[in-house]
Amino acid sequence: MATYVSPGVYVTEKDWSDYTPSLNSTTVGVAGFASQGPVGQPTLCTTQDQLLSTFGEPDTAVGGYGLLGSYYILERTNTLYFTRAALTTAQRAFSEVAIGTQPYVGMHGLDSEKHYTFGIRVRDGQGNQVTSDPIWISAKAASDSDDLATPGSTAEAIADAVALVTSPGSPLGVDYSDGNLSALNFVGSYAGAGAALEVRCWEWTQQTSVPPGTTFEGVTALSSVYACFSSASGYGDGTTEVKMGINNGYEAPVAVQPSVTSFRGASTSVKMDAGKEDGGSYLNMSLYPGAGYNFSSLVTAYGVRTEGLQVSINSQQGADQSFNLLRQGGVEESYIVNLVDNTAVGANGRNPEGIVNSTTDPDNKTSDYLWAIFGYNVSAAPSLFAGDLSWSLPQMWGSSPLANGSESMSVVLPDGTTATTNVGLVKYLKLVDGVYNFGYGKNGDMAGGKSFSDSDVRAAIMGTAAEQDGLQSFLRDDVDVNMVAVPGCTDETIQNDLLTNAETSQKFLGVINPPYGLNGAQQAIAWSNGKASGRRSSLNSSYGAVYWPWVKLFNPFKQLDEYISPDIFAIRQMAYTDTVGEPWFAPAGLVRGRLTRPIDVEMTLSQGDRDALYGAGNCINPIQKFTTDGIVIWGQRTAQRTPTSLDRVNVRRLMILVRKTILASARRFVFEPNDPATWTRVVNSVEPFLADIQNRRGITKFKVICDESTNTPLRIDRNELWCKVIIQPTKTAEILIFELNLTSATLGTDVPNA
Repeated sequence: MATYVSPGVYVTEKDWSDYTPSLNSTTVGVAGFASQGPVGQPTLCTTQDQLLSTFGEPDTAVGGYGLLGSYYILERTNTLYFTRAALTTAQRAFSEVAIGTQPYVGMHGLDSEKHYTFGIRVRDGQGNQVTSDPIWISAKAASDSDDLATPGSTAEAIADAVALVTSPGSPLGVDYSDGNLSALNFVGSYAGAGAALEVRCWEWTQQTSVPPGTTFEGVTALSSVYACFSSASGYGDGTTEVKMGINNGYEAPVAVQPSVTSFRGASTSVKMDAGKEDGGSYLNMSLYPGAGYNFSSLVTAYGVRTEGLQVSINSQQGADQSFNLLRQGGVEESYIVNLVDNTAVGANGRNPEGIVNSTTDPDNKTSDYLWAIFGYNVSAAPSLFAGDLSWSLPQMWGSSPLANGSESMSVVLPDGTTATTNVGLVKYLKLVDGVYNFGYGKNGDMAGGKSFSDSDVRAAIMGTAAEQDGLQSFLRDDVDVNMVAVPGCTDETIQNDLLTNAETSQKFLGVINPPYGLNGAQQAIAWSNGKASGRRSSLNSSYGAVYWPWVKLFNPFKQLDEYISPDIFAIRQMAYTDTVGEPWFAPAGLVRGRLTRPIDVEMTLSQGDRDALYGAGNCINPIQKFTTDGIVIWGQRTAQRTPTSLDRVNVRRLMILVRKTILASARRFVFEPNDPATWTRVVNSVEPFLADIQNRRGITKFKVICDESTNTPLRIDRNELWCKVIIQPTKTAEILIFELNLTSATLGTDVPNA
């Protein structure tokens, strides 16, 4: 406490308002297979749509009913963690976006004292003429008093004119950043083998615009302007030297006095490294494995169903392109990228590796669906790119062309003759426009006839403590679940692992069921006792609950009726019980145990079947189909065989909630003085919580003791604070007996004490 010396008024604050926090008792954990989404990570899903959007539809994965069960459970709760399991056969989907060169024409000999008009025609990467009429661009010389923005050269004046008459989506760009301001490059906005650019030029006389009736072919040759491509040492001197972009295209060679200059784009397979046989590409891979990322368009009874990922590349003017990630046919993500240089993201450009993920690290991802890098030779990519990923994109759009080695190529001259030139330069690069489908993804599920007893399936579902995946993911401190299941799984090893985790953590109830196809109640009992095929050890745990038989319902994703495991609906009714009642109410009977989704049961049980399943130390909760009342959960035993309060589901769920709440509320008392003041605070924080449960019919009596009797000197010396909580849980009325007494007229309603 502070020491006060000088006179004055002081105010201090002490918080004695301890109370227990409110915890969610209806948080479900489910492990299963999926066709997309994170692997091994418990992912919170609060709606059915979110579940399907993240992990795909249930019919896209093989093995168990994890997704389908989660879908139905989310009808009754809004808090479910789904952990996707995947075998080592899982593989990411991918696509390769082609890189190509853009056509460009270098104009030289421009006189800064003259005015020019250019007529331009552009073809896209597929060879289609982009505009029905030529693009006409006029610009005044730098010496004119009314020039555009007072540029420093005619090239800059033309560039400004281009900016004025073209929109961001224009098929034409302009570049004059090569250090030679008397020169100008017109650049087509498209890349690929079909891209082409034709330019005609004339000098102004008195016209301030294109004369009416002027045709592209009618432009008169201009003797003072010529065009050629840059050489390795810089721009040419007006000779007939021809340099090309890269493979498979050609430029119409230009003499000193051209009237038409045309360059057709290079191959869409650009060799970024002279030592490579094939062209490189921009490689896109799904962030997570799964066939759900493979693009497909199917015709179903309800129309066309589009699935999976695509990348759509759309060119803009100059170097920029729109990189759109399409999901199920619609735009999911959009980025503006270019291949100007290898700067990740900065003032110099928008390199794709910096804007779209270049890492699979989920904590540092940009895209929610893919990561991408430059590389070679991945036409049969495994789970990760195994091709040559050793290069990164150098500066490619502007004044610094990349030497690609020398390659001899024949070109056709305007007069029809053939000349040979060397292909050695790549100057303007872009991703080739188009839509690229993802493919090759694999789920890593139980396809191919695998069962839950296969060692690799067990490993995927059970997970490891080191990775905290599979069932181990529900043991994480930041994942609070109260009920866990592996729907459809009846493998003894996996079920035992689930119950072991539940007992060890004391965090949740594990819900399981016998296999489908048992021939009666006796075989189901034998299975639970470890004396039937598929189970060698008996079930005995208050942290587990067993339900049987399986139930039939209509699967809207497969459009058919099928039997599915009852653990799904057991958990669903527990969540429903929390909604209409309390966690300590029995999730069974006609009030809270009626199943509204199923249409039938695997086997209709008799009274004798139910007696055998539920009595004499057995532990199977029957699911009964009554003629008038429908399908009902008709039991709420845990798998504990010893007759105590914990052999009932409602009591075990009560104690899970009480334990979690006390742990959360008592943590604040750690390192507090171990004295009566703290003891009193502990009692005052716990008693109101238990009294509230008592008022809500979960406890009949309770007592909290934290004093000298529980905190002996020895315990205090060991820095231990002990608090004893005694709880008498409310029991359920499972057997109702009405005694009918007959009396005579002389006795009336008086009944003997017998």
